Amino acid sequence: MYGMVNEGIRSFIEKNHGPETWTAICKKAGLERAEFERMSSYDDSVTYDLVGAICEHTELQAEEVLKVFGEYWIEFVSDSNFGNLLRLAGNTFVERVNGLDDMHERILLAMPHLKPPSFELEQVGEKSYHLFYYSDRAGLVPMVVGLLYGLAAKSGEKIEVTYITPKSPTSDHDVFEVTLLD
Repeated sequence: MYGMVNEGIRSFIEKNHGPETWTAICKKAGLERAEFERMSSYDDSVTYDLVGAICEHTELQAEEVLKVFGEYWIEFVSDSNFGNLLRLAGNTFVERVNGLDDMHERILLAMPHLKPPSFELEQVGEKSYHLFYYSDRAGLVPMVVGLLYGLAAKSGEKIEVTYITPKSPTSDHDVFEVTLLD
């Protein structure tokens, strides 16, 4: 993963728990460096080790840590150099989800080794959608749930997300049901 993800984790921990907690988490994760170059690529294991250390430190499950971080990630990206790309995707939740793949294509120009996920939204009812999530990375479904809630909040909307079908040997994607609430 690119260092920007790890910097997002650092930012979240320092903002919510202080720099001493971040230092302790890095130590538990076996990391000598407490900061990451946003545009540099790091092995995915660094990110997974950080999540594991956060779980150990906070006694929270990885699913909860990833979901909370997913929500925060939207705020973090919005305040970064890539915030304009998120805003260009649209103003509503649906527009923004539909614009994620285009946003990742633009980011690939600056981060050519990025292996971004892909999202496909299909309307199945007046206010309900199926979201198809494609990724080579395992274990990030809870982060996607948080991302969806973060995108909705950023758009001033409320949603309900249900994870309905996991990726499997016969399916290359996960499926979520997303309902827009009044």
